[in-house]
Amino acid sequence: MPIKKIQIHSYSGILLTGLYGVFLRVLRECFDVSSENFIFIFVVPAIISLVPVYYATTGIYRSKLKLFFYPFFSTLLFLIIYSVSSWTDFPLFLLLGLPFYIIIGVLGILVGGVVKEQNSKGLK
Repeated sequence: MPIKKIQIHSYSGILLTGLYGVFLRVLRECFDVSSENFIFIFVVPAIISLVPVYYATTGIYRSKLKLFFYPFFSTLLFLIIYSVSSWTDFPLFLLLGLPFYIIIGVLGILVGGVVKEQNSKGLK
């Protein structure tokens, strides 16, 4: 029986980081989870937003703007959803997270370059 290839679309990173933001916000409100954990707020949304860039079957790697802005907006959407209840935290996360979001965008371009090279060599 042949194994079907899972098709991951380029917008799935935005959707998944939005759902992760809702999940983490519910956890924060219901179970009093601390909002000071760097890994849950910055690293996990970054990884979630970079996975569709690497595995996307839509040829997202052809546009450097898409490679930069999909991970950038994914992590920014997570920030907005996660901190919508506390507007005092939002400017702090935005200012401290801006360099991180730019780094995520650059990582998106780099991951897209790797995918483009693998596709040109026929490795993927």
